[in-house]
Amino acid sequence: MTNDANSSENMEPVVMESIRPIAEMKPDRRNFLISAAGVLGAGAVGLFADILIDNMNPGKAVEALGAPIDVDVSKLEPGQLIMVEWKKKPVWVLMREEWMLKTLVEPSLVKRLKDPKSLQNQQPTKAYANGYYRALRPDIFIAVALCTHMQCIPDYRPAPHTVTPWWPGGFHCACHGSMYDFSARVLEGSPAPLNIPIPPYYWLTKSKVRIGETDKAGTFKNWTPDIW
Repeated sequence: MTNDANSSENMEPVVMESIRPIAEMKPDRRNFLISAAGVLGAGAVGLFADILIDNMNPGKAVEALGAPIDVDVSKLEPGQLIMVEWKKKPVWVLMREEWMLKTLVEPSLVKRLKDPKSLQNQQPTKAYANGYYRALRPDIFIAVALCTHMQCIPDYRPAPHTVTPWWPGGFHCACHGSMYDFSARVLEGSPAPLNIPIPPYYWLTKSKVRIGETDKAGTFKNWTPDIW
């Protein structure tokens, strides 16, 4: 992860291991991963806030103030999520599996969404809504990891049926109960009013993404959503 001007020593991104559908995993493996996700999720607000904000390297002050960052996704595995830092904000980078994408158009889910078509100003342009993907590439999902209710960091809860009996997988804010699908679209009944924001970004190469602007000219680098 680097800024525009040069490469510097950066904090290693926090990585959550992939969790796959229950039917695809051996029972012991499934129980371990679900338990591990629960532990990581429960401590996410304190742990990630400490790592990403309180313990910032002073040498990264320029990046923290808003310079774009480059993220290499070449080592991401299907279902795996990492968190990186941009503008002192945690940002998710998730490699979505095919089954995750299929949940996004399930009628039973869509009818529960507050803004299923991403019409609110929570992404820089319509290109970032991109149907139900909310991403320039369907497989790689990038979003600012802040609940739009009170800016807590939601838990990554990919395993179906682990939050509610109908839970399709997605993100869950344990602080006040807000729920989001794999495109971070907020579900009805959540105290969060809007979908989680998508930051400006563009692809430098197939495996490297620049977060913080939409092109080399710096377009939309100062864009802000209705709610971070």
